[in-house]
Amino acid sequence: MVARKQSSRKKPAKRILQATKKTTKTAKKTGRKIKRTATKARKATRKVAKTVSKAKKRAEKVAKNRKRDFEKANRKIKTLKKTLRNAEKSARKRKNEYQKALKRAKDTL
Repeated sequence: MVARKQSSRKKPAKRILQATKKTTKTAKKTGRKIKRTATKARKATRKVAKTVSKAKKRAEKVAKNRKRDFEKANRKIKTLKKTLRNAEKSARKRKNEYQKALKRAKDTL
């Protein structure tokens, strides 16, 4: 086996290595910062969405309660109208019966 020849390429100068290290460090740092701000923004949007949905739920609940109360009141009014109609009907009937009885009494005298 023949021994391989070592490459004659020299190592880059120290200052070049330091410069590349610095640029990679700053790039990584900015990347981390960007990620952090992005996650913060995502968190904020999530929070806003949550509060909006909470408010929406609350508003829906209030609206449903008001609707239920309105329907209840309507039902009450309808039943009262019905009972009043029935009372008037029976009163008319009684009045009619009373007047007939009066007439009968007058005729018999």
